[in-house]
Amino acid sequence: MEQEIQDEAPEAPEQHQQEQQLDQNAIINAIIADEPMDASDVENEDADDDIDLDDEEGDVDDDENDVSDEDESDPELEEMYSDNDWTTSNDESEMSTTTSNVGLGPFEPIIPQSTRPMYSFQPARLIKCQFKDKHCIGGFPLGRSGHRIIASKSHLYSLGGYNPRSALTAARRGRCLLFQELWSYNFATNHWTLELNADNASNMPTELASNALAIHNDVLISHGGTGYPFGESCSNDCYVYRTKDGNVGVERLKVSGDLPTAQYGPGIVIHKHYLYTIGGTTGFDYSCDVYRLDLRTKVWENVYICRPEMRDDPEGRYRHEVVYDGKHIFVLGGGTSNSVYDLQRIPAYNLDANRWDYFDTLPDRSSGAWSENDKGYPRPRKCFSCVQHQSSNGDIEAFITGGLQGDFSTYFSDIWKLNLRTKQWTIIQTASLPRALYFHSAAHSGNGCMYIFGGIEYNDKETLKRRNDLYKMWMTIPKLSEICWDAITYYNDNLDLYDRKTLLSAGIPKSFTERLPPQRVLTEKGEPGSTIMTSLYSIPKRARSQMQ
Repeated sequence: MEQEIQDEAPEAPEQHQQEQQLDQNAIINAIIADEPMDASDVENEDADDDIDLDDEEGDVDDDENDVSDEDESDPELEEMYSDNDWTTSNDESEMSTTTSNVGLGPFEPIIPQSTRPMYSFQPARLIKCQFKDKHCIGGFPLGRSGHRIIASKSHLYSLGGYNPRSALTAARRGRCLLFQELWSYNFATNHWTLELNADNASNMPTELASNALAIHNDVLISHGGTGYPFGESCSNDCYVYRTKDGNVGVERLKVSGDLPTAQYGPGIVIHKHYLYTIGGTTGFDYSCDVYRLDLRTKVWENVYICRPEMRDDPEGRYRHEVVYDGKHIFVLGGGTSNSVYDLQRIPAYNLDANRWDYFDTLPDRSSGAWSENDKGYPRPRKCFSCVQHQSSNGDIEAFITGGLQGDFSTYFSDIWKLNLRTKQWTIIQTASLPRALYFHSAAHSGNGCMYIFGGIEYNDKETLKRRNDLYKMWMTIPKLSEICWDAITYYNDNLDLYDRKTLLSAGIPKSFTERLPPQRVLTEKGEPGSTIMTSLYSIPKRARSQMQ
């Protein structure tokens, strides 16, 4: 059985607002409106997980349960909101949030302009996204783990997660101990927006640790997950989230059929008009069973029950990752409460034949990857992140980052690539995480750029801390237009102040201006307007007084 912290959870807060019901048929039509999807249409990674007991006992985030609001200290505030100078030789840009309005119009820089390095495109390098100077406290996500992120061409979305400090504050205020929040981050403006929380969406789920998340046509779909205390409350629901066109909200799908077991830590894939879910745990049992939901009829079907004791089926697991090439769903790593599975021989569910196939992978023979312990393969792991993208020659490549072994004594900061056609592993020697990280999440924006957010950092002092740092890495050399757009937004992170005609007349294609959020309106003082919604969690009194 997976052991979890068994703190007593407070009663759920009353629902203050009645959420406007969304038309579920319209939602499903939006999801499946296009032609049947292949691997380039949607990124499919497994969900990040909850916090094991072994993790929590050593977590420096934990406080005594009787801390009062008055006792919240400046060090606590600093830990939750600062980045504590993660540095790396790969992080060459250290981008400030100054603004350079090159030939676009009369607006003054939002922040006094300072010298910044000249833009240079650097593939396979990890770059830190410096967003914090653009926000007031509460205007960007706090450090978290067990959350899930997914990306469209224009935005990164972060759903749920957990931080023990925030949970203490939430308990005192009678709120859900997990982050009942959906945040969006606009790539062009380097700006976070709180889209949904318990105040404006009364039907936000409470099982928001270790759920799975997918996106298509700007509609987000989450499945499964656990609430706090972890493992005592699990979900097999599917929720859909809208954040555009004035139809912001969340809705639980009304489904029927042979529903999967309520559990957390599954991996999901959208194939044609089906949502497939593989694996997960109830906190007691682990599976690698396969279920699928018909998005047209909203009927669940059990398509494969694994029987590893009777035939060559994969062992049950959670905290694995899944990638997809249109024919197979590959299951990478994962494990149980005290074990992990290797990344040398990979099980893959055959979508057409309804069976499990196995693929032996090839090691990286370079000196940077070879050692007596791993012999050119990534070490077995769980709690890592994974994204996939399609290269220019059509190959599907999966990138994994970080994670830990089952004994909670070995943590990883490495980045590896797996070519799903050749089955070749390659270590990325030009980039690695600044420190070991696990229970984080990663997403692919569709243009070859990977984003990594949050998680639990392990450092040389053997202390653990939840982060809210955001990193990006170009996995490939994209189209020249994407590089130009990256350079433009590097120098101009206030493009949402300009009307679209001005940007079009400056030569920016419409396909890129459509990635910007709605135009901001200047206040009476001539300053850009800011978001009204801020996080309901973990804002100490000293921080609140600074905001007022």
